[in-house]
Amino acid sequence: MLDQYRFALVDLETTGGQARDDQIMEIAIRLDDGCGRSLGQWQSLVDPQCSIPFFIQNLTGISPATVRGQPRFADVVDTVWGYLEGAILVAHNAKFDAGFLRHHLRSFGYEYEPKVLCTLKLARTLYPDWPKHGLEAICHRIGFYSPVHHRAMADVDAMKAFLDYAREDKGEAVFNFELGLQLGLPVLPPSLSQEDIDAIPRQPGVYRLLGEAGELLYLGGATSLQAQVLHHFANCSGDSKATKLARRVWGIQWQVLAGDLSVGFYLSTALRYETPLMQRRPKAAGKPCCVRFVVNENDLTQLRFRSGLPASVVQSGELFAIFRDRKQAKARVAELAKESGLCLYLLDILAEGEQCACANCALPNDGVPINGAVEPQNTNQKIIAALSSYLYTPWPFEEPVFICERNASGFAEWHLVNDWRYYGSFVWDADAKLMREHIVPREEGEAQIDLESAQRRCEQVKDFQYEHYRLIKAFIDELPCQTLSDFFAV
Repeated sequence: MLDQYRFALVDLETTGGQARDDQIMEIAIRLDDGCGRSLGQWQSLVDPQCSIPFFIQNLTGISPATVRGQPRFADVVDTVWGYLEGAILVAHNAKFDAGFLRHHLRSFGYEYEPKVLCTLKLARTLYPDWPKHGLEAICHRIGFYSPVHHRAMADVDAMKAFLDYAREDKGEAVFNFELGLQLGLPVLPPSLSQEDIDAIPRQPGVYRLLGEAGELLYLGGATSLQAQVLHHFANCSGDSKATKLARRVWGIQWQVLAGDLSVGFYLSTALRYETPLMQRRPKAAGKPCCVRFVVNENDLTQLRFRSGLPASVVQSGELFAIFRDRKQAKARVAELAKESGLCLYLLDILAEGEQCACANCALPNDGVPINGAVEPQNTNQKIIAALSSYLYTPWPFEEPVFICERNASGFAEWHLVNDWRYYGSFVWDADAKLMREHIVPREEGEAQIDLESAQRRCEQVKDFQYEHYRLIKAFIDELPCQTLSDFFAV
């Protein structure tokens, strides 16, 4: 991951702490490759052409006499740029050095916005139990002796010693992982290799991210397993959830499925029984909410919310909209009504104390719309049109069906569905001429089915699940469907 980069280890000694007001009086640069091998180094005193405060002289040992006759920054700026251009800036408390370099290089026409690695942050991350993380404390901790401190090349050598120590102590994988996090580069968890990632297929399926003891951290699904797993680690930064997850991942399991419908069925079932430690569990599904259209005495359509999906409503053949739950229904209907210019008062869905903000209600009529000003037929059509994407679709078959789904490799699954209820996913055993259950864990029932057992399964009473309804509805016109009697007759 880091092989393509060069690292410029930099330390500056300055006349003060403000980049705009103070000057550089010493600079040291060591250029390394991604494996820590030296590519060259350079250092120079710099005449700041200003006075040096006494406390700076005492701290660094650099006096006016030390820098008298030394080159100015203008004399070395091209050399400095030659080392820094295209390299990652590495410094201890890097914000300070980056600020000085950015300001002073810009004065000579160089725009400097490097990727920055701060060894102070790195030390705090890798060794949080160390009481101090200054360079002197680090040198003492790792047993690196430096004859001087607060001189540019001496501090660069100290940084280099710490990086070498951390690389060996923590191991290449952990070291590169933490560097990648700081630099905003795509990273892999230390326990995973690129070969592990390459082994994950680019096919639809579900995957499990596991911890060191095999505990389930995350359960997901995707059209491309490899791309989705990599996506988890491409967004790592700072102390984000993605970073915390990546630090705990030790292994990956996956299962190739036939396509997105299969993935949706698998996840909706599995997440009811499994509890990933680093994944927000889906909200427990409540009763769906149907929104009925009722015509009042003025021939205006009004809305009625009803929890659940009553069989009497479905069997009556009346038109109605359906939502995940009552909360979603009320919020979404209000949004759609506003977008379509419909009056919430006339729809009769305002709770006590609520007001409508439509154009009609904004008129000076004490907030009570005048029904006579509304054309019923046009309004009724607008209501149906506004909720069209949520209108319930009657089950289009007279019996259960298998929905066939096949991935690019030819692997096929048959999803048993009846009246928008899901009864399992199966693979066809041509030798036995029966279906074997593939992905859905069941507390009871047969592991394989023929026509008779498939029919019995579909006779089981199952609650209507809104998520399955939306999922099946999205695919039923795209994928081939075959009734049970036709399927087993072949």
